[in-house]
Amino acid sequence: MKVSTYLRPSTEGRSSIYFDYYVNGTRKRKKSGLFLYTIAKTRLEKDHNKETNQMIETMKAELTLKIQRNEIGYDEPKKKHTDFVKYFKTLLDKREKTGINYSGWKCAYKHLREFSPNGLHFNQLNADYLEDLKMYLIDDLKLKGTSAQRYFDLIKHGVHDAFRDRLINKDYAVEVKSPKKEEPIKNYLTDSELSLLVKTECNNPAIKKAFLFSCLTGMSFADVLMLHWNHLTKDDNEDWQIVFHRKKTKGLQYHPISKEALSILGGIENSDSKIFKGLKYNGWNNSILKQWVYLAGIKKEITFHCARHTYATLLLSKGATLPVVQELLGHKDIKTTRIYAKVIDEHKRAASNLLSINGLID
Repeated sequence: MKVSTYLRPSTEGRSSIYFDYYVNGTRKRKKSGLFLYTIAKTRLEKDHNKETNQMIETMKAELTLKIQRNEIGYDEPKKKHTDFVKYFKTLLDKREKTGINYSGWKCAYKHLREFSPNGLHFNQLNADYLEDLKMYLIDDLKLKGTSAQRYFDLIKHGVHDAFRDRLINKDYAVEVKSPKKEEPIKNYLTDSELSLLVKTECNNPAIKKAFLFSCLTGMSFADVLMLHWNHLTKDDNEDWQIVFHRKKTKGLQYHPISKEALSILGGIENSDSKIFKGLKYNGWNNSILKQWVYLAGIKKEITFHCARHTYATLLLSKGATLPVVQELLGHKDIKTTRIYAKVIDEHKRAASNLLSINGLID
């Protein structure tokens, strides 16, 4: 951030001093109230110029610091907000229109509103407030590290936006660390458990069909719901594949599927309609899924997302490599895929510990 001086000469042999600087790409000029003799002739004039130049450097340093702290140079925003909770709601509304991570923002807003039921004026927003909010998510709501981190990061995102919109003079979010992310426990189903589900009736056949299809393709439930018949195509080898954009990442995937997965669909239609019609992700359908798992005699906490975990762990257990599974799941970072490999390694270790020879170890 550079502040330079500009001298405006006058007919009296003096030059008025101005400071030139840029804020947000806009040039600003500020009068210093000082002057220099254009040509210093006497000792008094020379001493004046020397002292004034020293004052100028001090004032330039002070002005530079104020600009860096965003204390000057900003115009008022077009729409003035005074309450951070209400401002965060406007950010949430934008996500509702785009659909990008809307559910996460909605939950974050819910927790923010519960923590500050009377709102939060921007002059009350600081690092201490964010630290208290973080403890509320962890200690009071008892959220797991992953959820606490996710919602807190979204609220910090709101603080970043408020700073960029010039509603606060300091980005307090950079001063507060997010909750430590815990590695989640990923429940999945084994081959034998999948067979039990196939043989067990479900109160909603569409849920059974969609869940088993997800287990055999690794597609998220959100992507399964958006699947149309025209997404099914054949590759150069005449094998079936699904060509679709992942709802979460918007990335395009060419996803090969097995004959067993196709058989679940009960035939292929030549249309552009949805494959799983009338199916929605809601609490009622989750209850039906849990009841179906219970009737199959499976004592695990299974959600629709566990189908994706099942796909990954079964592939790795049958010898698929991490890079291949990463590509099939659409993970951008192989670290995400490596979590499934750890699960497989734990089971291998548990299996090896089953072997023993009596008397070998005293």
